[in-house]
Amino acid sequence: MNSKIYSIKKGYADCTAGQIHYRKCGADGRPVICFFHQTASSGVMFEKVMRNLAPDFLCYSFDSPGFGQSFQPENIPSISYLAECLLEAIGNLGIENFHACGHHTGGCVAIEIPTLKQSGILSLTIIGPVLVNDEERQEYMKTFIRPFTIEPTGNFLPGTWEYLRSIGAGATIELHNREMADHLIAHKTMPMAFSAAWGQNFEALYKKVDCPLLIMCSRDDVLWPLFERAGSLRPDAKQAIVDGGDFQPDNDPEGVSRAIREFLQQQN
Repeated sequence: MNSKIYSIKKGYADCTAGQIHYRKCGADGRPVICFFHQTASSGVMFEKVMRNLAPDFLCYSFDSPGFGQSFQPENIPSISYLAECLLEAIGNLGIENFHACGHHTGGCVAIEIPTLKQSGILSLTIIGPVLVNDEERQEYMKTFIRPFTIEPTGNFLPGTWEYLRSIGAGATIELHNREMADHLIAHKTMPMAFSAAWGQNFEALYKKVDCPLLIMCSRDDVLWPLFERAGSLRPDAKQAIVDGGDFQPDNDPEGVSRAIREFLQQQN
């Protein structure tokens, strides 16, 4: 792999509802990959992967509305709302054709894009497909929908810290601390985004994808039980198993980058 260290540049793109914060890494003129993060992280979760892919691709990672440094909406009525805002921002950056990659909730966002944008989606990568049945949806909602109630004593802080440990953010203290900050920023929008994700008909959209498709997961990801189903439903999809729990781009950036690069090079 190229030993050059590629810098991450940051900026804002406009959409009708507000400003979308993004990170950019790579050289202009390369094929574009747009990354969409899980709840309640931000686009920072893809920085290691972006640097790895920068010799061959121009990478953008976006903070969804309500997360990171993007605008805070009053409500997140649906995943398609997030996708529409992000697509508008992408268009305003002058990006017409791109590969889409989404992680967990970001995968829910990414899978909306081929329906909303009829052309220009070159491929779709989903890390942790949210392909739940009704019973599983109810179980996931018990954990992944509750808000963090901010109150003066700060008693909510240990609970938030332990929640992040339980989903794998404790792999390193740097990751744990970063995710703590992102989750506190999103304490209002986190339950909105999860509710929107559980309300999405992911399966219907997944069946409709007609561009090249890569699905990826790790065995210790909370969504691993859904991965075999995703492969069975779309036997045409390329599959990759990586490491890193729910934070593969941080904990196994080499594995994630390698899987994406090999998949995209097959499209040429």
